[in-house]
Amino acid sequence: MCDEFVRRVALKFDKEGTLSKDARGKIFTYGGFRLGVYGPGSDIDTLVVAPKYVTRQDYFDIFPKLLHEMAPKGAITDLTAVTDAYVPIIKFEFWGISIDMIFSRIAVLKKLPSSQVKFDLKDNALLRGLDDAEIRSVNGTRVAQEILDLVPEQTTFQMALRAIKLWAQRRAIYANVLGYPGGVAWAILLARVCQLYPKATSSTVVNKFFHIIRMWPWPQPVVLKDIEKGPLPLRIWTGVSSMAAPRRELQALTVIGHVLRQAASDAHHHASISLHERGIQHHPLIQSRH
Repeated sequence: MCDEFVRRVALKFDKEGTLSKDARGKIFTYGGFRLGVYGPGSDIDTLVVAPKYVTRQDYFDIFPKLLHEMAPKGAITDLTAVTDAYVPIIKFEFWGISIDMIFSRIAVLKKLPSSQVKFDLKDNALLRGLDDAEIRSVNGTRVAQEILDLVPEQTTFQMALRAIKLWAQRRAIYANVLGYPGGVAWAILLARVCQLYPKATSSTVVNKFFHIIRMWPWPQPVVLKDIEKGPLPLRIWTGVSSMAAPRRELQALTVIGHVLRQAASDAHHHASISLHERGIQHHPLIQSRH
């Protein structure tokens, strides 16, 4: 489907077909699905990547129609394109499975490598020429892969993250839109604990997680690796400005290339009940609301 999408765009520029002959797109996953902590009812976060001549407008003009054309009749429901979102996105359900699909072109490539060639979005050179929305789009996949690469034991991390994610969801403190850490922010926090206890079991990591978060010197942000200064003039958020502000926040930074503020969360009163059971009632995340 991605190849057909890119081919249709290529035909607009190349009536003879030389460009469309090598037209291909790629799809990547990110979020909980990429981290390996998905379950029943989880959505699938996907990223569509295309060559430099494919624009975001092409994506929203062509891809929704293509989904309906190529999917079995009735498979696609509740399709919505949100073009003005912080990260422009197409949301739909495929046989009842929620799928979020975002887009970015690769401005330095006229054609993407074949499936036999490894194509690593962690390469900072691939960010050249991208606008902020496109960088935010590719950042999800890059961060998810970097988190997996930075934890000592992926299986331990994934099992512990399932527990923390379930705990946060059951206590209603899991959602960026509500002012709480989202999936990636919780993953970064837990990954730091895994780094501190590289040989620990999943159950030990979960137990240590609550202790570390309670004792963390907020508002110092949680990072998994030193911030790298790459060849591109990307904006880097380090938390310095927020540390000078009177309000204390829980802050986690994404871990690769374009460093973004992943979570700056204030909790409401009912979160103090949830954290009280783990001895975190004096956490700055709670105190900032009192």
